[in-house]
Amino acid sequence: MPAEGWYHPAAVTRILIACDFDGTITRHDTLHLIVNRFGDPAMWDTLEGPLRRGEITVEEAMQREFDSVRASTDAVLDHLSTAAGIRDGFPEFVRWAEDGGHRLVVTSNGFRVVIDHLLTEAGLAHLPVHSNMAEFTTDGARLSWSDRGDRCTHCDRPCKRALVAELRDAQTDAVVLIGDGISDRCAAGVADLVFARAHLAEFLTDDGIPFEPFEDFHTVRRRMESWLVAGA
Repeated sequence: MPAEGWYHPAAVTRILIACDFDGTITRHDTLHLIVNRFGDPAMWDTLEGPLRRGEITVEEAMQREFDSVRASTDAVLDHLSTAAGIRDGFPEFVRWAEDGGHRLVVTSNGFRVVIDHLLTEAGLAHLPVHSNMAEFTTDGARLSWSDRGDRCTHCDRPCKRALVAELRDAQTDAVVLIGDGISDRCAAGVADLVFARAHLAEFLTDDGIPFEPFEDFHTVRRRMESWLVAGA
């Protein structure tokens, strides 16, 4: 049965599923894989503390990490094809969501060129994606940030919270968020049900926000099926 306290709108027929990519859809975070292979792996050790304390933004941390990356796009994508992996049950979860008339959108702080490549390899190129952009060259990586509207009142930056709220249209009965990191923290506040792992699970525990733990998408699907049945 669903965790006590979850909001469940009556007669749910269409769910917006906002799903993070790195470390959520993928087994391994592609951003870390890129930096570890083509940049300075030690950079994260100097950034994680300030990022967790809110002293720098996610975008600032990413820019500093990727300042050290020197590789062509082909080299980056070839590496990720073998190293990233798709989390167990995700293709089946996509089919379940689509068969049920639900709307699954990839909401990522990562890079479109990477996401498109890995989703295409998984046979899921049709999924809508909201992400940032990157161009990889042997002279350096150039990052560009997507416009996510007004700054969030919680983190004081344009984050996924505004994006998820904007994606919730008039036909949406409920919002489910699936994520693993700090970029999903604010968006959890506009979701009716949250699935979290890794850093996001730690953040939500510290904040006293309920969530459903997961390590594969078979678990997510079964939990959502129970949630829907309980609210019927």
